[in-house]
Amino acid sequence: MRPSGQAGQAKGTELRSNLALYYGARFVGQVAHNLFIASLLIFAGTSSHSAMGLSSLIIAMAVSSIIFGLPGGALSDRLAPGRGFAVGSIGRAAVILVAVLIHPSAAVLVGLAFVYAGISQVHGTSEMALVKDLCHRSPGRVHSLLVAMQYAGQAAGFLVFAPVLYYFGGAEAALAGSFVLMLIHSAMANVLAARLRTMARTVRDAGPGRFAGLRQTVAFFGRSAPARDALAVNAVKALVTQVILVAFPLYLKQDLSLGNQGALLLLAPGIAGAALGLAWAATGLSLEGTARAMRLSIAGLTVAVLALASLDYGVSAAFVYSQVPPLVHFEAGLNLAAIVGMPVAFLIGASLSVAVVSSRAALTAAAPVAIQSRAFAVQSTASDALMVLPLLFAGVLAEVLGARMTLAALGAVSGVAWLMVWHPRFQLRLFVRSAESGV
Repeated sequence: MRPSGQAGQAKGTELRSNLALYYGARFVGQVAHNLFIASLLIFAGTSSHSAMGLSSLIIAMAVSSIIFGLPGGALSDRLAPGRGFAVGSIGRAAVILVAVLIHPSAAVLVGLAFVYAGISQVHGTSEMALVKDLCHRSPGRVHSLLVAMQYAGQAAGFLVFAPVLYYFGGAEAALAGSFVLMLIHSAMANVLAARLRTMARTVRDAGPGRFAGLRQTVAFFGRSAPARDALAVNAVKALVTQVILVAFPLYLKQDLSLGNQGALLLLAPGIAGAALGLAWAATGLSLEGTARAMRLSIAGLTVAVLALASLDYGVSAAFVYSQVPPLVHFEAGLNLAAIVGMPVAFLIGASLSVAVVSSRAALTAAAPVAIQSRAFAVQSTASDALMVLPLLFAGVLAEVLGARMTLAALGAVSGVAWLMVWHPRFQLRLFVRSAESGV
C-alpha cells in the first residue's frame, strides 16, 4: 500500500507542477500578447491615416479569427493540445520577430495582425483544451484561474509594460519587449508539452475519414445540451460585453453626467463583482452546477442591463411622487443614476465572470477528448462573429437613440435569449433537453 501511496503523491506533485507551469505560461503569454497588440495600435495610431489604420487592424484580426477558427482547432486536435500550445506560441513569436526586424508600414501592420490572429486560433484552442488533460475533475477552478491570469496579464501588458517601454524607447521598445516575453512564454509552453508527452497519452482519434472530426463536432453540439448551453451563454456574454463597451462612454456623459474620473464609481464595483464571481467559480462551482450557473449568469446580465437602462427612473419617480418633502429634497440632491448604477455594475461584473467560467467548464466536461480544441474553436468563432454586430450597429444606435435605449434593447435581446434557451414554454426545439442529455 505504501508504494501506491507514494506513487499517488508523486503524481499529485507532478500535476501541481504542470498546473503551475500552465498558469505561468498563461500569464506571461497574455502580457506578451497585449504588449504586441498595444505596439501595433501605437504604430497604427501614429501613422498619417490613424483612424483607418486602427479600424483596419481590428477588422483584420476579427476576420482572421473567424476564417481560421475551426481549422486552427482541427490542427490543435491533430497535434494534441500540448504540442498545439507550443507550436502556436512559436508561431506567435515568429510573427513578432518579423515585426521587430522590419519597420512596418500600414499594409504590413494589417498583414501581421491577420497572420498573428490566425496562428492564435491554434494557440488559443490548445490552451483551452489543455484543461481536460491537466485537471478534468475540477475544470471550474482551472478556468477561473485562467481568466484571472488573463485579466492580470491584460492589465500588466496595457497598463504597466506598454507605457514604461514606450516612455523609454517608443513603439520599437514595446515591440521588442513583447518578443522577449513571447520567447519566455514559448519556452514554458514547450517544457509543458514535453512533460505531457511523458505522461499516459489519451487516445485522440476522431474516427476514419478526412472530415471525421468536423462531423463529430457537429454531432456533438447537436446532441449535447451542456455544449449548446455553453455556446448560447458565450454568445450572449460576448454581445453584452461589446455593446456595453460601445455605449458606456455615452452613458457616462449623457445619462450619469459624470466625467472620466466619475467612471470609477461604476468601474470599481464592476471589477469587485468580477473578482467575487471568479472566486466563487473557483471554489463553489461544481460540474453538476454548471447548467444552473449558466442560466443564472444570463438572467443576471438581463436584469442588470435593464436596470442600468431604467431603474433609476423608477426610484426617482417613487421619491418624487411620494409627496414626502424630505424624500423629494433628498432625490433632488442626489445623482440616483450613479447610485443605482453601482450595485448594477457589481452584478454585471459577477455575472460576466460566472458566464465565462461556467460555459468553458461545461464545454470542457462535455466535449470528447478527440475534439476538445474544435469544440472551443466553435465557441470562439461564434463569439468573434458576434463582435461584428456591436461594432457595426451599437455605436450608431447609441448616438441616434441614446445609451439608455441601446441598453434597453440589449436587455431585451438577452431576455429573449434566456427564454428561448431555458424557459420550458418558449424554448426552441434545438435547446430542448433530451432524456439522455442528463441536464
